[in-house]
Amino acid sequence: MHIEKIKIEGFKTLLSFEVNLNKNLNIIVGDNETGKTTLLEAINLVLSCQLDSRNIQYELNPYIFNSKMVKDYFEAVAKGDKPSPPKVLIEAYFNDDNSPEITKLKGTHNEDRLDCPGLSLLVHLNEEFADDFWVYMMVEDNPGLLTIEYYHVTWLSFAGDYVATRSLPFGSTIIDTSLVKGQFGPNKYIAKIIRDVLKTEERLLHTLSLEYRKLKNAFIKEKGVKVINEYLETLKGDITEKTLTVAMDMSARSTWESTITAHLDEIPFDSIGKGEQRRVQMKLAIEAAGKANVLLIEEPENHLSHSNMARLLEEVGHKSDGRQTILTTHSNFVLNKLGMDKMTLLSAGNPITLGDLSTETRDYFMKLPGYNTLRLILSSKTILVEGPSDELIVQKAYLEEHDKLPLEDGVDVISVMSLSFKRFLEIGKLLKLNIRVVTDNDGKVAALKKKYTEYIDRRVENIRICFDIDEDYPDLEAQLLKVNTLNTLNELLDKDFANDEDLLSYMRNNKTDTALKVFEAVKPIIFPKYILDAIN
Repeated sequence: MHIEKIKIEGFKTLLSFEVNLNKNLNIIVGDNETGKTTLLEAINLVLSCQLDSRNIQYELNPYIFNSKMVKDYFEAVAKGDKPSPPKVLIEAYFNDDNSPEITKLKGTHNEDRLDCPGLSLLVHLNEEFADDFWVYMMVEDNPGLLTIEYYHVTWLSFAGDYVATRSLPFGSTIIDTSLVKGQFGPNKYIAKIIRDVLKTEERLLHTLSLEYRKLKNAFIKEKGVKVINEYLETLKGDITEKTLTVAMDMSARSTWESTITAHLDEIPFDSIGKGEQRRVQMKLAIEAAGKANVLLIEEPENHLSHSNMARLLEEVGHKSDGRQTILTTHSNFVLNKLGMDKMTLLSAGNPITLGDLSTETRDYFMKLPGYNTLRLILSSKTILVEGPSDELIVQKAYLEEHDKLPLEDGVDVISVMSLSFKRFLEIGKLLKLNIRVVTDNDGKVAALKKKYTEYIDRRVENIRICFDIDEDYPDLEAQLLKVNTLNTLNELLDKDFANDEDLLSYMRNNKTDTALKVFEAVKPIIFPKYILDAIN
């Protein structure tokens, strides 16, 4: 079983949302507040009827409803209209594997009226309280918040039957190690593993509980505890008329499972580094997930070094094999390493995927995962340059032209190797990104035009290749010398070269120093036309 499609209406940041999912791995990326976490919550909610580890009926609050939907509703009511009350609808469409467990979920009780298996979770107004709800809406000083007392939850299969968690042939686990603090982090996962290991050994569970009670009872009989209680007894009458003592908690809520804490090499878990904590928590959580079919992972890169992240990704890939995994990330490394063809980009519009990315480009970034692919994907406008020195000069040109740095205008200047340009442009083409490439002609204009034919002849919208056609000036340093005088550049670089050849040789052998001098220049400098074309 796997989820083929998720539909969401009115849940938190997702007003009207639909996304198709891969059978195995799905990598969800997007800027902040685009709904990555909300998507994971919605999937877990429709599969388990739980939000924040509790039944959604007990976690209902006005803020689970999309704010724009609620605002539009109150504005319509204020105009005298009586629109349908806001609701939350989440639907999970499953593949049909013809198994008896899945077949019983099959029907057309879904928004698309498809005859397929699936689940639907609806948070809606209880019609029995419709009149009371409308009275609340008519109150003059209404705060503009929905009152959830009149709402209830309906959890159905696409067959139209009510659902119970225990009757479902699958489950989901949501993992977010960034929310787990200190020594309590691994304990809930270890406790589940303990329960799973010992669930068939009821006698062992009873024996361990009995021994734990004996241990606590023995502790309160120790001499030190007796001395404390004798002192407290002397305070009787001053604090309370009753006898005050200290003792171990013998109630049911204090169990041996909740008292144990994890150790690594005999060091308490909360005393080890955060990176190792996160890695262990993630692996424990996956182990504790048991046979859950759907694994939901929130930003696995948190607090991890490069090497630990690489190890974790290998382990996650191995442990999640055979499951449908949906993972959010802000990490270039995670995206590139796991494969950009598995990526879904959340943006203001519909989700966009890179499923059509060529195998060569996917493998290129998987083998060289350090590239800033996410910067490209999340940027509204991008200028690609060949190296750090080119980046500095383009930044300076933009500053001179627009009196601000590119990022202040939402333009990201990204340094990549020229050999990688076409790999990045393939991503840009699929996602319809706005990209400019600033490149040297290397004295081979015909070859350059052939390499980028589809972009130069404008077959691809929003992507332009910017270069100079004069082969006598094959690189950026030569281009700077072409448009500026020898004296200007000598003054800029604090040099006194007598001819262009010596100056150019110095600039080419000291690219970074030259670029820094250009970036820090106080006096105006002329920039090549192809750079001006790119920044404009």
